[in-house]
Amino acid sequence: MSIDGRPQIKQSLSFIAYEKIKTMILNMELEPGSSLTEMWLIEKLSMSRTPIREALYRLQQENFVTLTPRKGWYVSEISLRDIQELFEIREALEGISARNATSRLSDQQLDEMARFLASLEHALEEDEAAVEDPGDSLHDLIFSAADNQFINNIMTIYLDRLRMFHVLASSLPGRKRQSWREHQEILQAMIARDEEGAEQAMRRHIRSSMQSILQSMMKKSSSYQRDITLFPHGKP
Repeated sequence: MSIDGRPQIKQSLSFIAYEKIKTMILNMELEPGSSLTEMWLIEKLSMSRTPIREALYRLQQENFVTLTPRKGWYVSEISLRDIQELFEIREALEGISARNATSRLSDQQLDEMARFLASLEHALEEDEAAVEDPGDSLHDLIFSAADNQFINNIMTIYLDRLRMFHVLASSLPGRKRQSWREHQEILQAMIARDEEGAEQAMRRHIRSSMQSILQSMMKKSSSYQRDITLFPHGKP
């Protein structure tokens, strides 16, 4: 049997194209609803048509892009209802994780996190856009301490979607400062070893983040206003 390596090279290029296009979508460099032409991607990624097309079909299977007959490829629209339902799952799982981690984190870990958050306060006031989301490290610490493989597995399934929504929320003026205050509340409850308080503070933070995303998207397009009724079961 002749093995010349070409199938492997073709597959590798297709995967590279897939990763690059997906990253642009998740980072919102390619906005929901925007057109995607193969020629633009060929020039952008310096690749031939075949790996680009294979990447697009793979992204279509994952619902990141759609192919409209006689019109071409588009970045898939974001459903506001999908966001709400996903954040309901996130609120429950991260709330449980915060509760469980409260009694498991050491005083040293909590003290280090307190110093880290304190170090960001001035930077956020000076140049909010230049500061990474202040809560990422705290979330990672909580998941690690909660040590629940089933929660981690479920969250991993939706990691890509959450990353996109994270970019949306972080880009809103004032959102990072608000996030910093919310994470301070979570941390203070954990320092006090208040499991109920930590869970409720985390739930409020997740709802606040979701609300910011939904309201921002509805401002961008009136069509989103018909897609969902915010918090149908009451105020967050």
